[in-house]
Amino acid sequence: MQWQKLNFRRRLLIIMTMSGLLELLILSALGFSYIKKWESQDLGEKAIGVAEYIAKTPSIITAVEQKNPQLLTEGTERFRQAIGAAFIVIGDNNGVRLAHPIAERVGLPMRGGDNIRALTEGKSYISYAKGSMGHSVRGKTAVFDSRGEIIGVVSVGYLLTGIHDKLLPFLTFLLAMAIVVVGANGLLANLLAKRFQRTLLGFEPEEIGRLYAEKDATMSTLREGVLSIDNQGILRSINRSACGMLGVDAARALNRPLSESLPESSLERLLLTRQSEHDIELYFNSRVVIANREPLFQNGVLIGAVSSFRLKDEITELNRQLSQVTQYAELLRAQTHEHRNKLNTIAGLVQLGAYNDVFKLIGQENQHYEALIKFLRGAIEEPLIAGLLLGKSERARELGLQLVIDTESCLSALPEHIVPEDVVTILGNLIDNAFDATLASHSTDTFIHLHLSDYGNDLILEVEDSGIGLPEGISQHDLLQRGVSTKAGDNHGVGLYLINQIVSRYNGQYTMEDRESVGTRMTVYLPKTASIR
Repeated sequence: MQWQKLNFRRRLLIIMTMSGLLELLILSALGFSYIKKWESQDLGEKAIGVAEYIAKTPSIITAVEQKNPQLLTEGTERFRQAIGAAFIVIGDNNGVRLAHPIAERVGLPMRGGDNIRALTEGKSYISYAKGSMGHSVRGKTAVFDSRGEIIGVVSVGYLLTGIHDKLLPFLTFLLAMAIVVVGANGLLANLLAKRFQRTLLGFEPEEIGRLYAEKDATMSTLREGVLSIDNQGILRSINRSACGMLGVDAARALNRPLSESLPESSLERLLLTRQSEHDIELYFNSRVVIANREPLFQNGVLIGAVSSFRLKDEITELNRQLSQVTQYAELLRAQTHEHRNKLNTIAGLVQLGAYNDVFKLIGQENQHYEALIKFLRGAIEEPLIAGLLLGKSERARELGLQLVIDTESCLSALPEHIVPEDVVTILGNLIDNAFDATLASHSTDTFIHLHLSDYGNDLILEVEDSGIGLPEGISQHDLLQRGVSTKAGDNHGVGLYLINQIVSRYNGQYTMEDRESVGTRMTVYLPKTASIR
């Protein structure tokens, strides 16, 4: 009978019968090996216990010290017969036999090469070796005198051939049971063959259940929100993080159209476009998220779409912290650089003997700092903002520019809903952009004007420069996107994006306009009443 002519049912019957036979034979062999190993280990532990007992017997210790073979042989033979061991051998600290079941072998070196750890380290252990009586499992331990010195070794062993003989009936039973089970398996296989005639994607039912459980466990541990739909827009999966972020009840939302639980998601659009979307901003149930979305294909056929997302607040918080650290580092660097220049100047004037110029320079510096610090203390109540302006003033002087803070500027205590670090991020990026624009214009006008005000209903932050103005060919909307910049090199295109993110979160406004003469005016309005989204 040719294999190709057999139908699926007969093929499955033969495969299951043969595989069952093979599996049972393998299991029988493994079971025999396991029991053999277990029996050997059990005998080995028994041998160690006996060896340790013998090694601590005072009469044995005395006999080993005296090297009295007769006394040792008489004492150990009683133990050997009582426990059914193949041999009990005692050797001196050089591994020479002092006691052995065969009297002619007393005085000869112990065989097996497994005495080193006992004689040098005083260890107790199980070993497998071939000695003068054959392959055996042994319990080894050291003999110590009253001073704690190693004076000999005790070896209690059981022959492995004895273990084989003991387990042979069990192996025969296993093989007989294997034949019985294979016969029963052949009968059952004929009944079960019909069930497996339908293809299950190459998986057994149990495997499919396990894979589903693994997927569910993996999804529940992700911090990102993850959801997927089928090609009909039906929500098929949503993890725990997504439910927590968006306030969705999974039990009610699953297996229903996604538009019912998340009407703003627009994930169904991917079923038409078949295009991936990365780092897009979406509104889900009044929560702003940054999402990545991918269509799902199987064998080239669109079967659905999946979306993963994080709350925008978490990402914005990381960006804000990074910006704040950068601002502080820039402040320290500018102050260090400026003071180093002043110290170098003072050192040069001292060497020239121009002491009056030294006093004059120090007086000018003190007057400048005192005036600036006095103004900032009186006009700006938030220490973080005052510190930022002090640092940026030093940075401007280092660059050959002048940061002019409007004397009418005033910022009292910030409203509770406005985070000081947000204002620092906005001002720091506005001022840095003004520095870059002014330097790029090579203009003789090196002034950057700053005006701060909290009069009225808004917190107003305004920066004017004499730079190159707004770029042509790039819309203001594009300038606010991540990675869009008129500057060369990497690590640009983030400042305006961060400003726009913060302003949007406070429901504020952000304007950019060219000045009448040259340069740009940037103005940010943050409402003093809480309306954060």
